[in-house]
Amino acid sequence: MTHHKNILIEEAAKLGEGVNFLGFLSKKAHIKHGAGKELSDILGWDIVLQTDERVCYQYYAAQPPLIGMTQSQPIHCLMGIQVFESIKVDIKEVIDILHKTKCGDTFIAITLSMPLVPECKEPYWYIKLLFGNEVIIGANSGEAHCYNHLEASKKNK
Repeated sequence: MTHHKNILIEEAAKLGEGVNFLGFLSKKAHIKHGAGKELSDILGWDIVLQTDERVCYQYYAAQPPLIGMTQSQPIHCLMGIQVFESIKVDIKEVIDILHKTKCGDTFIAITLSMPLVPECKEPYWYIKLLFGNEVIIGANSGEAHCYNHLEASKKNK
């Protein structure tokens, strides 16, 4: 997705000459009133980027049509995830896919990251739902999986 490459270039330019971002580490949604069902319920994103020197920066960007953005600030790099440059399935498509699952439709948390394991071939959207379910959607494939953590914990007892 060229939009993501443009973000990397624009953010690097703001920080000055010599800064080059490898890619994204994560995106985490800010959800209006703590729960939502539609794209309009997402206010914006905390976005973490990593430079080629393994320095991480975080900034907030509003979800269009809202506007606003904060200056990138250096942070400690997140562990357990790896850098990715782009995705094919954006948040609008993710919400459409979520509504097609029979897992639930009210999200309370949405994050995007790529686990640091050799088997992982794409970044994933992680969506926590209101009553304990979680949907994981491939950010390139669009493949969705539903997990019911409450049922799993009952089976383990």
